Amino acid sequence: MKKFSTLVWLEHRRNWLWSLPLMASLLFWAWGIKQVTVMDVGERLAIRAGLLMGAATIGTVLLVMMIGRIRSETRNGQYQVLLMSPPSGYTHILSRFTYAAGIALAYFIAIGFMFWWILELAGIRLDAGSLFDLILAMPLYGMSIMVLPILAYTLLLMVFISAYRLSGAGWIPGSVMLLGTPILMQYIGDWTSGWMYTLPGWHVFANAPAALIARFGDLDPESAIEVGSVLSKGLPVEPMLIMLTITAALLAIAGRIWQEVEA
Repeated sequence: MKKFSTLVWLEHRRNWLWSLPLMASLLFWAWGIKQVTVMDVGERLAIRAGLLMGAATIGTVLLVMMIGRIRSETRNGQYQVLLMSPPSGYTHILSRFTYAAGIALAYFIAIGFMFWWILELAGIRLDAGSLFDLILAMPLYGMSIMVLPILAYTLLLMVFISAYRLSGAGWIPGSVMLLGTPILMQYIGDWTSGWMYTLPGWHVFANAPAALIARFGDLDPESAIEVGSVLSKGLPVEPMLIMLTITAALLAIAGRIWQEVEA
């Protein structure tokens, strides 16, 4: 029996009560978007975009809560009976992370489709390339620099608390990690900013200004210059590469801790 695929299936069995309502919640956000009926098209678009950003934020929080639910299956021997031999800690961590990342990808691609929907409601017609950027490129980029590192860090935090119980509730090591998080994030942000645009940028939405002009007319000269500057530089790929590397390192550390504790 394949241990990794079986563990992913077990993650689904344990977490479908989280993942299914998370995906279904998009229907609620779609209903909320339809309720926005202010007269000005620009205001409607801004409010609807804000609602979708709220959906992305709340969805990330729920994913963090889902992936952080460390249970006692391995200690009770359930995995060993099912898999015939104990899987490595790295396999456990990777399976849990893979399931959560897959749900996150589906969720944020769906939000990308909803962004396309609100643009259509506003009369903005994107070309195929910009539509691809909106639905797939931007979700992947956003997940790489924000969601995946947060999920990996949450896994490490939960494994650390479970492994090193300095108190009954494990609040001491958890508090140390949580209090150190803002300092760590500030350090990573400052360090990453020094590498911005060392590599060529990832160019997206090249034809989006034409769609905006077709809908709203010529842009304000200052706004046109700002938009043109941003699009010409593209998205910096350095933060994405750095955060993916950090994600892999966090998963490796979490897997190593699990391996040591469960061995």
